[in-house]
Amino acid sequence: MLRLMSGLILVTVLAVAGCRTAPLYNATDVNFASPASTSAARLTLDDYRNAIIRGGAKRGWTFEDAGPGHLVGSVTVRGKHHAKVDVMFDTEQFSITHKASQNLNYNPSRQQIHPNYNSWVSNLQQEIQAEITLMQAG
Repeated sequence: MLRLMSGLILVTVLAVAGCRTAPLYNATDVNFASPASTSAARLTLDDYRNAIIRGGAKRGWTFEDAGPGHLVGSVTVRGKHHAKVDVMFDTEQFSITHKASQNLNYNPSRQQIHPNYNSWVSNLQQEIQAEITLMQAG
């Protein structure tokens, strides 16, 4: 009986440990870097769109157009964890917000999700900022 109880406790601990959650991270109103030259001031909305797509592709994200200044990004990790985000942007700033997810323990009422999702969004944000900086410098 003791062995059975120990086994049940171990299974419960492992199940709880596998269901980690953290507050949902949305990158809201992130400013693009200041233009490095006067030529950067002539960049179009389409230039920013292309930079977002290039930056995301470095981390495995794919994008669909959803209208001017709006992309829907998707990423699938290890064939089973899926995230979808809205990327809203203009020529001054962008936002990345959760749209949908699978197998990431998303709890909409508590705005909680698996911490790996937050890492993916943070990495996407950094790659976008790096692409914009390169684009503005060129």
